[in-house]
Amino acid sequence: MNYADKKEHGEVKDLEMAEQQLRNIHANVVDLLRHLEKQPNCPLLSQAWVQSKVTLSNAYVDSVRDYVVNSKKELEPMNDDGVYDSEDGPVGFLIAVEKGASKY
Repeated sequence: MNYADKKEHGEVKDLEMAEQQLRNIHANVVDLLRHLEKQPNCPLLSQAWVQSKVTLSNAYVDSVRDYVVNSKKELEPMNDDGVYDSEDGPVGFLIAVEKGASKY
């Protein structure tokens, strides 16, 4: 599918949104790392709920990276129900991410 076809189907907007969200994640991580450089023993990062959020975020980003980077083939377009058809049958993106994250 070429750029014009993707734009017509709204996929370009989706890709732009995903790219912006990834840039936002990157900016937030950079901010946190800079904060840690200034305050290496930051007590806020030792709170259980903060560690849990960081661990969960890491698992989700790892799952998405593995899914996108290590895919053996390009996905077919979504069907009318908003799910991708895989070898195991239709699977939604969030379900695929949750399955990947459940390994952690």
